[in-house]
Amino acid sequence: MAKQLQPKVSELVEILIQQVSQFEKKIDERNKILTESISKLKNIRVNFNVEELEEMKKSNRKILNEDFNNFHCQTVKNNKELLSIHKKISSKRLFYILFLNVFLFSIAGISIYFAIENKIQKTEFNTLQKENNYLNQYFLENQKESLKYKKWLDK
Repeated sequence: MAKQLQPKVSELVEILIQQVSQFEKKIDERNKILTESISKLKNIRVNFNVEELEEMKKSNRKILNEDFNNFHCQTVKNNKELLSIHKKISSKRLFYILFLNVFLFSIAGISIYFAIENKIQKTEFNTLQKENNYLNQYFLENQKESLKYKKWLDK
């Protein structure tokens, strides 16, 4: 394999110096061009006609006013359409929607009431079952008392 030659530091420094000198030349050229442009700009005189500017101002204002009037007319037209649609929708349909909401909320309230009531009854039922289990256990242990209780129930 051939050995690749790496550039020496002195060669790199030489290349860098050449590039820096070229860069400085370009900067000098740009500076000359800029100074010439600035001196030319200093010599330029601008004259403008005030009457012509006033006429342009008036014409632009007239165009702007016409655009605003068109926009205003279009907005008024759109508002009238929206108002008519709103009146059609809002009267009877709004009443029906309100009535439907009240009906659904009342059904939901009644459902919640019955759910809570049934839960309370279920807990009472569970406590009664526990008491009934105690009674059954008592009657199993005391047969005489069980017979007396059955006779009492038959009366």
